[in-house]
This record gives sequence, structure tokens and C-alpha cells, in this order.
Amino acid sequence: MGLRITRVEIRYEQDLVHARQRTRLISELLGFDRNDQTRLCTAVSEIARNAYQYGGGGDVEFQMDMTASPQLFSIIIRDHGPGIKDLEAILEGHYASQTGMGIGITGTRRLMDMFQLETGPGKGTTISFGKKLPAGSPPVTAAVLKNIGDKLAATRTESSPLDEIRTQNLELMGALSQLRQREDELTRLNLELTTTNARIVALNASLNKKTEQLQHSENRLLARNAELTDFAHTISHDLKAPLRGINGYARELDRKHRDELNERALFCISQILTATRNLDGLIDDLLRYSRLDADLPAPTEVNLRALIETILQDHSLMLAEQHTQVSLDVPSATLETWERGLTQVLTNLIDNALKYSGKVSTPRINIRAEQTSHTWRLSVSDNGIGFDMKQHDRIFGLFNRLVRMDEYEGTGAGLAIAKKVMEKMGGRIWAESAPGQGATFHVELPQTAPPAA
Repeated sequence: MGLRITRVEIRYEQDLVHARQRTRLISELLGFDRNDQTRLCTAVSEIARNAYQYGGGGDVEFQMDMTASPQLFSIIIRDHGPGIKDLEAILEGHYASQTGMGIGITGTRRLMDMFQLETGPGKGTTISFGKKLPAGSPPVTAAVLKNIGDKLAATRTESSPLDEIRTQNLELMGALSQLRQREDELTRLNLELTTTNARIVALNASLNKKTEQLQHSENRLLARNAELTDFAHTISHDLKAPLRGINGYARELDRKHRDELNERALFCISQILTATRNLDGLIDDLLRYSRLDADLPAPTEVNLRALIETILQDHSLMLAEQHTQVSLDVPSATLETWERGLTQVLTNLIDNALKYSGKVSTPRINIRAEQTSHTWRLSVSDNGIGFDMKQHDRIFGLFNRLVRMDEYEGTGAGLAIAKKVMEKMGGRIWAESAPGQGATFHVELPQTAPPAA
């Protein structure tokens, strides 16, 4: 229940003006802005006019509910008329009134924070509505209500309808100005939206064109890769067929006619067999390198230490022949990685370590693995001939060799294959070395294998 601020009786047309003026003054003193003042005045005018026209008069009571949170300024308008028919249709907005009564009720209901209506035959109509005090305004106390009452008492009870019309006109002009500003703003926003939409359409068209170009390029690349794969297989067959013939004839000469050949002929046979063996390895490495483009990494769970121990076991004969000392500092950890690719990389690195440390007095190979915050880092070190770091990038090129083939066997494709495998696995490979001080090759893998491309 609210505390009464004041009451205005509605008996004459002039009382409607007086009720509206009371509404404006009270709402202003309570801290409502001009827009809310206009809404409250409009609601009082509409409902009070209904009471005057259809209810034969009544009263307007202004109250303040200080217990509500936030506090509520409410207005109660009563009449003693016949009540309202078709109330449900009016409240739902379905009632078509020629006098405008329904419009005033539905409009007030939309404008206010609180709205209640009671009516019945012979009981008249009571409509209560109100608005919450603006956020941030000071709370209304008994002293504030007394101050409002004093100002209301000091205000003239008789007011000129002309003054009220002027005030309403000013309010309408202000509302129209705001509407024009909002219309200008909407026009500007619509223009920006139209421009943005045009840019988006152009961007989508450009993206579609580039997507088509990329798709075309991808199709051409796939076709080219297929051609290269077929070419590699054809070259392999066409090269290896005569190569096997050359190797077979050379072996037959060595086996069946060795006693009949002089030293120069035996040397030539030896060179032919070596060359065919090297060329066979070169063709295999070329095929292995070309197939990497078509390979899709298939991540599986791999025990790192067990994998390296298997590779070392495969090299056990060479390790024993060279009396190579191997130290293994690798945890028995499980990685999710491409097992065949990692096996290829580590096999190539261990092959190189064995090859280039084989001529020192005490060959040593050290294999380590450690886990970082996001990766696994493996290293293979040897105490062999090493290399100049100026040649670092060159050693990872296909068929690039820093030593003569007659000194160290090999095709020069092993590190190029290892680099390409690491790129497919989302990792990297690099080396640290100095001439005569051995070499250390590092491999870094993500802890979680990337999805297959």
C-alpha cells in the first residue's frame, strides 16, 4: 500500500488539465526525466479523460510505494460509471473502439512498469498504474514527500488550459525532434548496412573465385603427384631391369671367368658391381622419397625406448664389427605418433652415426630423449668426422653429399627423407657439429600427433 501524495477530483474538463499538471510536477520532483514525465502525463490524460467521459467523473490519487524495490510512483484513477464491457478484448488489443477508450488503456499498459484494472457492472472502474523510480536516483523519504506536498500546495490550483496546450505542444515538438534524430540515425545505419552487405557480397564472390582457383590448383597438384608417382615407378622398373642384367653378367664373369681375367679386368668387374649396388640404392631412395608425398601419417601408440632398441638390434652386427659403444638415455614412454615415419627417421640417423664414426679408434653413439612442455626431443650423437655448420642446410637436400662416395657409401638421400618425414609429422630436425668433433642430430615431435592431411 502506497502513501498518498495528493488527490485530484475529476468533475469538469478543467480538472483534466489540473491532473496532468499535478502529474508533471510530482514526476519532475521525484527525478523522472522528460521522456518519463511525458509518458506519465499522457497516461493520466488518457485514463482521466475516460473517467470523465464514460464514468461521469471520478478522482486521481497519486501515491508513493517506498517499500518496493525500486520504489514505485503509482497513480490510481477511479470512476463510478457502468464499468467496461469487452475488457478482455481491450487488454488483448482486439477491441475496435470508435471513441478511443480502448486505445488509452492499452497504450497506458505498454508505457507503465505496473498496470492493474478492476471493473464490474455498477462498480465503476479503478485503474492503477505506475513507474519505478529511475536507477541511481536518491530514495524517496518522508521528508521528500513533505517537500513535494509543500510545493504542490504553493502551486496555483487554477491553471490555464492554453498553458497546458502549449506545454503539450512543446513536448510533442521534443518528441518529434527525437524521432527525426532516430530516423536520421536509422538512415545512416541502413546506409552503412547496405555498404557492408555489398562488401560482404563482393568478398564472398572473391573468396568463391579463390576457392575455385585453389581447388583447381589442388586438382592439378594431385594429378601431378600421381604422374610423378607413376613416373618414379616406371623409372624404377626401366632402370632396375637393365641394372639387374648388368649386375648378373658382371657376377657371372667374376664367378666363372675370374681365373681367365687379368688384374685390370677384375678391377673393372669390381667397379661395375659397386656402381650397380650404389645405383640400386639410389633408385630405392628416390622411390622412397617420392612416395612420402602420398603417405598419410597414421598415429598409433609407440613405446619410444622399445622402438629404438629394435632399431639397434637390427644394427647389432655392424655395431659388433665396429666395436661401437652405445649409450641409451631414453625413457620407456608411450608416444602417439607415426611409427613407420619415426622408425625411418631414427634408422637414417643411426645409420649415419655408424657410418661417419666407423673410422675412429673408439666409435661412440649416444641416443637421448627428453620431454618438454609441448614436445618430445630426441638426439643421436656420434664422435665421427663431423661437418662444417656452413653446410647445415645443404646436408638436408636430396642427394647432397659432403664426402666422396669412395670414402663413405650412401646416396645422400637419408637426411632429405628424414626432413620430409618430420615435416609430415608436424615436427622438425636440425643438427649441431664441427669438423672432427662428431655430430648431434636433434628431432622434435609434438606430444600429440597432428591429424592426417
